[in-house]
Amino acid sequence: MKQVFLFLLIIASATLNAQSLKDLLYSGKLKKDSNTVIRKGDDLSSKIDTSTKKPVEPERAKPVLAANGVDSTQRQNNASTASTPGAPEITSSSSTASETAAANVNAGAKNNNQLLKEYMDSLVSTLKTDVLPSNKIKKETYYLYVDYEIETDGVVNVTNVVSSPENSFLQQQVKDRILLDAPKLSPVLDSSNKPRKVKRKYNFNITKE
Repeated sequence: MKQVFLFLLIIASATLNAQSLKDLLYSGKLKKDSNTVIRKGDDLSSKIDTSTKKPVEPERAKPVLAANGVDSTQRQNNASTASTPGAPEITSSSSTASETAAANVNAGAKNNNQLLKEYMDSLVSTLKTDVLPSNKIKKETYYLYVDYEIETDGVVNVTNVVSSPENSFLQQQVKDRILLDAPKLSPVLDSSNKPRKVKRKYNFNITKE
């Protein structure tokens, strides 16, 4: 039994020496001496060349893939390109179109009714300052009815002014001032989109206290 154990120990020792010799040979650590003969059981430490060392190659960093499979380095380059001054800015055509349409709606022209009301409010203020102080107008609340036409070119033409109670001086003042400085309105179109003359009425009241 002792002989079998000793035999196995000798085989294991020979195998380890052979493996160490192989490692040293291929790793380039043995001294370059062609006349040296290496035998089993020799001390290998005396035959290792410590003057030269094989350079250790640095481990290359592997690119890290994001969850969507895109190289993280490539994503960083793309991000830096997008933030670089002078780089073309990418905008959404749909959002630009919607913003333009909204701006056009907000900047839409006022219609004829809005324009005429603003003008008549201003006219009432002027009449109170310049006309009502006249001795030809008594202290009273006057209801005025204005008949006018919108011509095919948008010009306002007053055809008649009636007041209640009647006051010819006040009526003439209203008519003259509207004819003088009334705003030009948009022409009214018929079913074939051609301008046509239309008649309109406007009424308001004014009080002399």
